[in-house]
Amino acid sequence: MAVKGSGSSLSFSEIEAEFGQNSDRDLGEYRVSQTVGALVNQPLDEGIPQGTSPIKFSDFYSKRLNVIIDYHSGSTENRPTVAKTRYNAAAGTGTHTVIGGFATRPTNSGGTKTRIHINKTIGSATGNINNCAVRTGTGWNSGTVLTIEIGSSGAIYGAGGNGGHGGNDSEDGSGNGFKNGANGTAGSSGLGVQFSGTTVINNGVISAGYGGGGGGGFRKVEREEAFGGPVYSASGGGGGGGQGLPAGEGGGGHQTGADGTTTAGGNGGNGQENNLAHGGGGGGGGSNGTGGIGGNNNNGTNGTASTGGDGASGTNTGNIEGENNVTGNGGAGGSNGAAIRRTNGITVNITNNGTITGSQTATGVA
Repeated sequence: MAVKGSGSSLSFSEIEAEFGQNSDRDLGEYRVSQTVGALVNQPLDEGIPQGTSPIKFSDFYSKRLNVIIDYHSGSTENRPTVAKTRYNAAAGTGTHTVIGGFATRPTNSGGTKTRIHINKTIGSATGNINNCAVRTGTGWNSGTVLTIEIGSSGAIYGAGGNGGHGGNDSEDGSGNGFKNGANGTAGSSGLGVQFSGTTVINNGVISAGYGGGGGGGFRKVEREEAFGGPVYSASGGGGGGGQGLPAGEGGGGHQTGADGTTTAGGNGGNGQENNLAHGGGGGGGGSNGTGGIGGNNNNGTNGTASTGGDGASGTNTGNIEGENNVTGNGGAGGSNGAAIRRTNGITVNITNNGTITGSQTATGVA
């Protein structure tokens, strides 16, 4: 519940109630220097002396128990359990550390200084733009001082969206085929904050996941009878996968779009060229995937910083009969996730000493 503020005398038992009882019941044993992940030489709380420095009762006014939530141990994870679940876990489970080790974390988090420490690579999950790789979770008690601290080796990525399939001549029951390129799917998001007043201190990377590129459009043409009358058809290229972790997969088509990577969108696949029929190129995935080339150099558009590129429509060429004249549109690129999302209506304080890529003000956390 935090030690009381100055204004009245402070007893040793009040200090013990906050930080736990040390072995000698000695004020000097509270001069702690502890390393947790990339948090080096941590005191019992900020301002409490360390080492051989003099220590006195007044050093403990308004101080709080420090609890470190572990997102720094082990290897890369995708969408691990929320921080509140890790706080609630029993002592000895490896999900959190109480600085000093004299107490266990209190059931009620109010009054604690709880620090979510991230110092490894963490990815997200696909399927919803609101999906976040790391989430504070809900249920924190009023009075909790909650901080998210991303170390220099910490990286949080949203997942990349998949590229759309290129349009083709497969029948859908209407006789028109799947002429239009499919849309790319959305990327997801990095950090999700669900407790008002949370502070984010970033010394690493926080990145949105990016949408997949749209598939290129199908093209079917029939030359006028005077020119021989054959029917030509050409499929569109697949959209590139969006960047993120996990990265998006390229869509199928005449040429399959390239898969994305953690930091780069995949290029769109080329559209087919079949005499007069020219399929559209697939859109590039993510913020930096390149659009595939449509038949006869009818380029699919490049990905941009805000969306994967659309696949281009098939090219219209002269000497074409009205019958069997089918032009499919390119699919739209999938939407991008956000770097940091928050529950609607809450405040978040952000200090960035590293790299944040994507929106920091989006609302909605899943």
